[in-house]
Amino acid sequence: MKLLKSGLIAAVLAFSMSNAVYAADMFIVVSTNKSVDQVVTAVKKYSKDKKWKFIGATKVKKGKVTLVKTCIPAIGKLVWPQGLKYSAMLPCGNLGVYTKKGKTQVSMLSAEYMHKLVPTDAM
Repeated sequence: MKLLKSGLIAAVLAFSMSNAVYAADMFIVVSTNKSVDQVVTAVKKYSKDKKWKFIGATKVKKGKVTLVKTCIPAIGKLVWPQGLKYSAMLPCGNLGVYTKKGKTQVSMLSAEYMHKLVPTDAM
């Protein structure tokens, strides 16, 4: 769990973002001066540098939101022994990238939700 949390949060924060908000509902939202496309490019590069699997970026909501997905193979080794049903959520992380009030926002689920679902040391 620590690896997942630090890996995904490091990935998000690696894009020169600031003002992270940890919402009580398990979402992390950060703002950046980068454009949506620059964030996607940064996630792709960061994933490649870390030897993660960048699955892609897809525009939804008539282009207002870009969904970005990257997978961390090392996380699968920790999660899958807990049960293959968790493959629905991990070892991949999903980011929502959009503009709000002229600022690019990046949102993601906190990795803490996995421990809430399966409260074991591995998770």
